[in-house]
Amino acid sequence: MTMRYRAVAVTATMLLCAALATGCGGKGGADDGSATTPTPSGSQLSHLDKVVGDAESAANAAESDAASDN
Repeated sequence: MTMRYRAVAVTATMLLCAALATGCGGKGGADDGSATTPTPSGSQLSHLDKVVGDAESAANAAESDAASDN
């Protein structure tokens, strides 16, 4: 595994974790005391879509780079 592949994989993992944290509100579910889950706004959804898209793009680039290394 090359250093570039590792860097891309780490970046993709970090973006995915950020997307998950953003999608979950970045806080514990039991801390808010709410019985319902709030609906995210359109801007939050578009931001999450962009973050997930960037993570998918980075993962695809890492796969392509790994395939070309072999």
